[in-house]
Amino acid sequence: MKRFFKRTVLSALIAVLLTGAVTFGGFCPAANAIGEADKQSLNGTNWMSGIPDGRYLCEINLPGTHDSATAYCKNTTGNAVSLFGVPVFQSGAYAKTQTLTLSEQLDAGVRYLDLRLSAKDGDLLLCHGDNEKFAVLNKIWGLLRFWDRIAAFLTRSESSFADIDAEFYAYEDEACTVPFTCDGALTQIKDFLAAHPSETVIVTVKKENGDAGAFLSLLRTQVEALKTEMNPATRQAYLYTEDGSGVYTKMPTLSETRGKIVLMTPFYEELQAGDTLDAGNGAGQTDFMGTTFRYENHWSVTACLKTAYVERFLDKFSDDLSEDPAVRLPYANVLKTNASVVPLQSPRTIAEKVNGSLYRPDRFVKGRYYGWIMGDFMTEEICRTIWQTNLFVLDRSSRAA
Repeated sequence: MKRFFKRTVLSALIAVLLTGAVTFGGFCPAANAIGEADKQSLNGTNWMSGIPDGRYLCEINLPGTHDSATAYCKNTTGNAVSLFGVPVFQSGAYAKTQTLTLSEQLDAGVRYLDLRLSAKDGDLLLCHGDNEKFAVLNKIWGLLRFWDRIAAFLTRSESSFADIDAEFYAYEDEACTVPFTCDGALTQIKDFLAAHPSETVIVTVKKENGDAGAFLSLLRTQVEALKTEMNPATRQAYLYTEDGSGVYTKMPTLSETRGKIVLMTPFYEELQAGDTLDAGNGAGQTDFMGTTFRYENHWSVTACLKTAYVERFLDKFSDDLSEDPAVRLPYANVLKTNASVVPLQSPRTIAEKVNGSLYRPDRFVKGRYYGWIMGDFMTEEICRTIWQTNLFVLDRSSRAA
């Protein structure tokens, strides 16, 4: 009787241990998989929760935006260039590249943000454009100011002739009354990560115009704060650092970056934080976080040519992700689909052509690797098209385990 009792207890204990192993992933083939019901719950705010922790960040198909903070922006001349008081060119059409706000982009699934900054009035302001590029033209423009004043006198109207203003500052509201600051943008990103700690946001920060010294000083303050400020959901700092060091040298897995900001900036050495992905005008290879990236980034070509470049890049460099999670792809991809040709084709004109061609049915399929894809006028539908291609990982995990 005692022997039977011991044998029964031992069998029960083994059963409990095996059940625990199945429950926590020890031996169960579907331990890392997510069921169909859970797949349906994935959306733009939480889609990274459906990707296994061990997947490297560069091996995730990830939607992003170019000049992310331009949903609401304006310059000092009403977003137009005037000649003798008559608007002759809508310069604002070349500054605006998004219709979704920063928060709306994050909710739609965007996980790569491109922030352009200017040090102005003691603060870092989000902007797009640099007047230095028009310095010579503005000198010539200035010679016409005399005739504009005469025309204004003869017509008894106010002179509205002014220099070409290529610096468009971003605003948080559609009426363009609340300037969009770096601190405001980071607050929105931190709030999102606190509410959705499964996610990661890559943030690229560049100086668009203004004084470099002031820019670095103000940005350093922001970065140091990110190193110490804790995400209440993860109890870890908002800024991803590599083994306690601010400068990145290797590509992290998703588990290392969940709930955090991954910093991309050309000033990473001065800031002792982040790294830079230097993708120049054209196509080629570059390094970021110890990984070689192939890139497409022709930013001054017509819509037809840009579409051809983008399609060729995807046809040549997309790949199947390995069935073995431990096997890494030899390269990573970063594809920038934006372009403009002043004064012939605006960002919107090109985006309509490129997006219409690129995001057609069945162009992006599950189980295919495409990389990080940034573009103009990204929508929730476009973002979903990209991030849903990662969902094959859920199925593949059950097959490979």
